[in-house]
Amino acid sequence: MSSLLHPVGHLPASVYWFRRGLVLFVLLVLFFLIFQLFPGGDDPKKSAAVNDPQKTQTPPPSDKPSKTPTPTPKPSDKPTGKPSETPSKTPQDVKCSGSNAKVEVLPAVRKVASGATLNFVVRLDAVSDECKATVDPDSLTVSVTSGADLIWTTSHCGQAIPKATLVVAKGKDAVSTVVWNGHRSGPGCLPGQPVAKPGTYVVKAEFSGQASPAQAFTIS
Repeated sequence: MSSLLHPVGHLPASVYWFRRGLVLFVLLVLFFLIFQLFPGGDDPKKSAAVNDPQKTQTPPPSDKPSKTPTPTPKPSDKPTGKPSETPSKTPQDVKCSGSNAKVEVLPAVRKVASGATLNFVVRLDAVSDECKATVDPDSLTVSVTSGADLIWTTSHCGQAIPKATLVVAKGKDAVSTVVWNGHRSGPGCLPGQPVAKPGTYVVKAEFSGQASPAQAFTIS
């Protein structure tokens, strides 16, 4: 122990102390290098992760192709082909008017006794396509005249026109019957009006502004 603290030799003591310090320094450097190469104090999980190559490898790409959603085609993306055909309108879609339907009125008989009732047959015919006619006092008027004298009209007696809806087409009868009581009429269709006198009379009809030809008959 004394030789360690008091070096013995022919050289000065400072030389021996320098050698001892140099050896100690080399030992410290070696320990430091060993500690850096083998870090025993690190986290064992991290060391295992570094030393395990299987955990650090990037997983291979999946062989399954990615599913890309198919975009829903917009209406403008639809293939264009033949132009869409507009369905033909049915009679329920086309309203009869004076431009697409003509009207005709005929007396049931050409001669009737004074004061007797007389039926007028109103017939509607299609000008071109079929249509639907609404028959009522607003669309149809039947009048009896004698020269310039208005004898009777459904404008006074609207109840004489039966309300109906008729399909008007070529080759198909679309008729309505209007009954005249053989008397004159006035505003409000008041009862007690005088009967039509014997003579020649004319009946006309008007449907939606379209007038019919005049038809003559006689009262005896």
